[in-house]
Amino acid sequence: MATVPISHQSLQQSASKNLDNLPRVFRVGGSGFTVFHWMGHVIGFAQTISHQSPQPVAAPVAIQPLDQRYPMQIIVPAAIGAGTLQVQLFELYQSKVWDQIMKVTDTVQTGSGGILSQYNDLSEVFLRLSALQKPINCTKIVFPPNVGLRAEDPGAKGYAETYMNCMITDLRDDENIEIGTMEVIKNMTIQYTRMVRSARTS
Repeated sequence: MATVPISHQSLQQSASKNLDNLPRVFRVGGSGFTVFHWMGHVIGFAQTISHQSPQPVAAPVAIQPLDQRYPMQIIVPAAIGAGTLQVQLFELYQSKVWDQIMKVTDTVQTGSGGILSQYNDLSEVFLRLSALQKPINCTKIVFPPNVGLRAEDPGAKGYAETYMNCMITDLRDDENIEIGTMEVIKNMTIQYTRMVRSARTS
C-alpha cells in the first residue's frame, strides 16, 4: 500500500482549524472590568455581587421500563425558576444601602405612585417597587480585558447580560459593631425572571 506524504503546510492548515489552537482571551472579573447597572445606573459601592443562575423547576427523570436494562430516555423540564443576585454593599454615613437604588428608581419612574422622601424598611421598599408601572431591569456589563478599556474609560465596549423583571426580595440591615470594625457591609437580594444576552456597542 502506497503511503501519501503529508506536507508541513497541510499540517499547519489542519492545526489552524483545530478549536484547541484558536487564540483565547480570558475574562477579567474585577478591577473595573465588570459592572452592574440598576435601571441604567451603576450599582455603586458594591463590594461583591454573587449570581445564582435559574434552576430547573423539576429534577431530570430517567424513563426506564421494567423490562429494560438501561434507561430509554432522559426527560427534563422545559421551564426554569427565578435567578438571584446577592449584593454586598458598603454602607455610607447617614444612608441606608437601599437609598441609592430607590433614588434611581424614583428618578427614572416618576409617574408611579408610592414615592416616599425616604424608605425606612423593607416593607416600604416592597410597596414602592410593587407600584411601578414598568418592569425593572438589571444589567451586567463585561468589558474586554484590554489595558485602558475599563468601565470608566470612554469608548469601552463589551457584552451585556440583562436580568429582566427584577425585584428586591430581601434587605439585611443587621450589624455587629466591635472596637476594630472599620467598614460596614449590608446584604441585598435581587431576583429576576429571565436573562437576555447581547452585545454592547457603547
